[in-house]
This record gives sequence, C-alpha cells and structure tokens, in this order.
Amino acid sequence: MSRLGGARWALWLLLLLVTSELGARLALAVVGDRFSGEIRSKRVIYAEQSLRISQLVNRPNRLLVFDSILGWRYRAGHQDPDNTTNQQGLRSLFEYTPAPGPGILRVAAFGDSFVYSNEVGNEDAWPAQLERDYPGIEVLNYGVGGYGVDQAYLRFLGEPSRSPRVVLIGFTPDDITRVVNVYRRFRSNQEIPLVKPRFVLDSTGQLVLLPCPLGTVSQYQAYLDEPSRVTELGTHDWWYEPLVYRNPFYDYSAAVRIATEIWVQGHRRLGADRMMRDGRLNPRSEAFRIQVALFQLFADSVRGRESLPMVLLLPDRDAVASALAREPTVLEPLKQALRAHRLEFLDATDAFVESPNREGIRGWFMPGGHYSPTGNGLVARWLGRRLQDLSRSGH
Repeated sequence: MSRLGGARWALWLLLLLVTSELGARLALAVVGDRFSGEIRSKRVIYAEQSLRISQLVNRPNRLLVFDSILGWRYRAGHQDPDNTTNQQGLRSLFEYTPAPGPGILRVAAFGDSFVYSNEVGNEDAWPAQLERDYPGIEVLNYGVGGYGVDQAYLRFLGEPSRSPRVVLIGFTPDDITRVVNVYRRFRSNQEIPLVKPRFVLDSTGQLVLLPCPLGTVSQYQAYLDEPSRVTELGTHDWWYEPLVYRNPFYDYSAAVRIATEIWVQGHRRLGADRMMRDGRLNPRSEAFRIQVALFQLFADSVRGRESLPMVLLLPDRDAVASALAREPTVLEPLKQALRAHRLEFLDATDAFVESPNREGIRGWFMPGGHYSPTGNGLVARWLGRRLQDLSRSGH
C-alpha cells in the first residue's frame, strides 16, 4: 500500500471514530435516562456514591443501621410516620413475650421488604393484618428491606428463638439477584451503597460464608476518602463489571460506555450463568443453586430448634400477572426444586389468583412494586387459613 493510500485509510478511520463518538454522545444526550441511567462515567458514579454514603453515616436517627454480620438491619425502638419497630427490632407496635401464651400459634417471618411490607404503614403490613384477623396467631415480623435470603437466614441464626412453632422465610423473585451480590451498587448504580455478606459453593457443593466486609461507620467513611476502593468488593460479586470500573477509556468515551453497557446487558441476559431463562428462574445458574442450598440449610437449622420450617413465596407484580393469565410464573423452577428436595413451601400467588375481588393488579400493588394494603390483606387472610389448617393437622 502506498504512503498516500495509508494516509487515506488512517483519515477514514479517524473520521469513523470521531463520528461514532459524536453519535454516541448525541444518543446519550437525546434519550436521557431512558437509555443512559446506567451509562454514566465513573466520576459521576463515585460522586453519587460519596453523597449517599455521607447521607447514610450522618443520619443518626434513621431506621437503617449498619451491622457487622448482616450488613444492615433496622433500628430497635424506631418510630417515624411510616415505620415502628419494637425494642426487639421487629416491625410491631408491641413487645412479644419470650414464649407464646396458651393456645397461640406463634410464627416467625424472616425475609426482605415483602415480609417487612414496604410502602405501607405498620397496621397494613400482612403480618399485622394476619394477627388482627386471626387472634390465635402471632406473626413476628423480622423482615428487612433489601435483604437476600442469605441475610434473612443469618438473622434467624442470630436471634433468640422466642419459641415459634413455624418459621417462615420469604422469597420474592428479585431475591435471586441478591445471593450473589456483595455491594448493592454493582447491581445498579442507582442503589444505596450498602455491603452485605454472601455464601459461595465449594467444590463439594457445600455453602461457605464470606463474612460482610464492612459493618461500621468508620469503614464506610474510608470510601469517602478513596471512592474507587469499592472495586475491592468486586472479587466475589456476580454483578461487578471490570469493563466499567477498570477500563481506562470508560470515562473518556461515550461510545465505549455504550458498547460496554450493551455487552454487559447481553452477558447478563444471554450468558450461560444468567439468572433468568425463558422468563423464569434459571436452575443452572450459580444464584439458583446457592438459593436452593440456602433453603436446605435454613430448614435444617429451624428443625434443629424444634420448629417447622416453611418457605413463603411472595410473588411480584409480573408473577401475579402471569398467574392470572394462566401462564407458568417466574417461580415455577424454584417450586420444582423445593419439591425435589422435600422442602415445605407456600406460594402466596394463590392468594391473588383465588381472590373473588378482581380489583386487578393496580389495586394490589403500590407504585414501588410492593403490596398495597389490599394486597397485604389478601396475603394475610390466605396465609392465615393455611396456618390454621397446619395447626389443626398437628404439625
């Protein structure tokens, strides 16, 4: 190739790169958050991270507090217009005795925001409604927003027994994403900058706990001085993307950021270890295998305390929509796995399908995706009937 021909190719390549970059910048500017909510420079990501860490550590009266074992928990004795916790750290307006009274079926419920019942007040949460509608049943609400089943299980281990006859552990579809997560903002840079423990499977298929790497105010404050240190948390985080955090070109090129996001989303949705397959949980994924192993560990631990373990499946809006359309829900592979491992479970999807009140999904869910007071009521009454049946059967 002549020197002139080489120069022409170089010029065409330069024009292509410049055009691609300008087009990428224009795309990000035009489509805004609809496309670029996750496509931001590390400078912006770290600035927001520092702001949110500052908000967390400088609000001493907040509901959420750091915990060196669980990552975070809810403050005991907290009260605000939407939330009240008792001195035992449970969502309740009153304290529970060390053991239930005569003729009382005590149930302990562990899990995430669907157990805690985010977006409604204490009196409208399904555990509280269940207690009101069924005076012979107590439901101790140990739910904490954002928890994975790993954290819910660890909280069960760390709490005094309080002699429940039944111990529920809740699961909603988003929980599958949390058991392979350490730093919440790796899942989405819109998340709160909280850190959690997680379990991994060893070569024999046994669960091994990786303790929470942070748990004090001072440890979080260290990330204000050096925000990029969060990459240290990525070693065991399925959601950590080195192409974002380690790529030297990521901050300088919109085209690189868009290409990276396309690759990341493609990998998460189409890769062999993807969490969803054909609209349902993927049994071959690491997250699914850890999830099932956690349920087995939970069941063994509960039986060791002479209580009855029960997995409570709490459907989200999409799962309810699928069930109403008589289609298999996202939860079906998990139900099959629970049956195969002889783990007792209840699927609260039936509470919505069996309801004679056809308000529809809009009336059953809040804007943020949690159950409305009506939706919580459906779950409470449906679950109360099943707990009564359980009690009569002598379990």
